[in-house]
Amino acid sequence: MPQFGNVPSGTLVSAAEKLVATMSENELATALEERVGSMPSEARAAMVASVFEAFRDRGESSEDAAEAAGVALDRIECADPAAVASLVRYAGSNVGVLKEATTLFVQTHPLLVDALPASVTDGIFARLASP
Repeated sequence: MPQFGNVPSGTLVSAAEKLVATMSENELATALEERVGSMPSEARAAMVASVFEAFRDRGESSEDAAEAAGVALDRIECADPAAVASLVRYAGSNVGVLKEATTLFVQTHPLLVDALPASVTDGIFARLASP
């Protein structure tokens, strides 16, 4: 997996933002949902925070998002893999939420970017490598 620790934050965020803009909502949701189970718990917790922030930016509370995802909020907040996968699945059904959440994740947790799905990290790496 590519290492992003030495990439300036703004450059990394810009590459991530451009990449997720080209991905379909379903493609991103599927990749994230499949990856959350093998993410380190710190990365899962960071993904939860990013998804909840994206929902709050749209006027939906964490409680509402958890309820709509069909999972107890405390399970999501504890970064339970199945609960986070359900949240990601629900977020993927809301246009733009996962794209915003992924960009927020990269912006606020640049040292955890390697925990994202390979389709995302490889895409970011390719964008950084192209002139």
